[in-house]
Amino acid sequence: MIFRWVMEHEENCLAILRAILPELKITAVKRLENEHPVNYLAFDDERGVRFDAIIEDDQEQFYDVEMQVANQPGLGKRVRYYQAQIDQETLKKGEDYDDLRESYVIFFCAFDPCGQDRRLYQFHYYEDDDRQLRLPTNSHVILINALGTKGQITPALAAVLDVMNRRHDNANPLAVRLVKEIDDYNRDKKRRRALMNLKMRLKDEWRLGLSEGLDQGRAEGKVEGRAEGRAEGKAEGRDEMTLGLIHALQAQGMPQKQIVEALALARKISLAEAQHYYDQVVQATSGGEH
Repeated sequence: MIFRWVMEHEENCLAILRAILPELKITAVKRLENEHPVNYLAFDDERGVRFDAIIEDDQEQFYDVEMQVANQPGLGKRVRYYQAQIDQETLKKGEDYDDLRESYVIFFCAFDPCGQDRRLYQFHYYEDDDRQLRLPTNSHVILINALGTKGQITPALAAVLDVMNRRHDNANPLAVRLVKEIDDYNRDKKRRRALMNLKMRLKDEWRLGLSEGLDQGRAEGKVEGRAEGRAEGKAEGRDEMTLGLIHALQAQGMPQKQIVEALALARKISLAEAQHYYDQVVQATSGGEH
């Protein structure tokens, strides 16, 4: 929600896009949602996808900029859906696919989406056997890893990542401005109430997910235990329960640290054991994605 508030201001949109893509030399932008009221707790449609910022620059190029906090399965498909939506929303009446503008889907991730410790990943369509051959779709996907350490990025983008990581000692003017705005939002009564309502809703959903995850895990554990009839079967059942709980909490959008802590509490295991189970799920998910 705070990210959406930050991206309400076109000067922030411009500064952040220039930080990511300095080679485009963007000089002005307009945020398309500014033409319509924004309901911060509403989702885009029945699919449950909420858009953070759709932006058009002075060269008629379009950008969808998103904040992705939880490392959930299906990030690639999520990017694909957002790309389709930005094409549908920006193609003017009477135009066909030849009129599609250059577009960028940009995800700020509070985790490493590709596991290579790079700070920025960029994707296009390439021919499988000849990597020099690229399909000119005029579309780009950029995933920004707030936890990364490898690769060159602009000082301004590094400043944005410091703000994401709650490091407030970066003297870059963009970082200083963003920190001040976020502090102002946290002091504003109306916005603070909206944040509190969102946190309460997420907490309720987390409790429901925790309950469902435990119930699902227990059921799987009992079935497994009966099938094996031995301690080994019961142990596998407990593992299934634990992994089911992790998936349930991830589906609720809970950050890694909170999932590990909740898992340790619910299963009465150490934080190290809980982290081990969490890593298993992430590794399995990454294997499926990449």
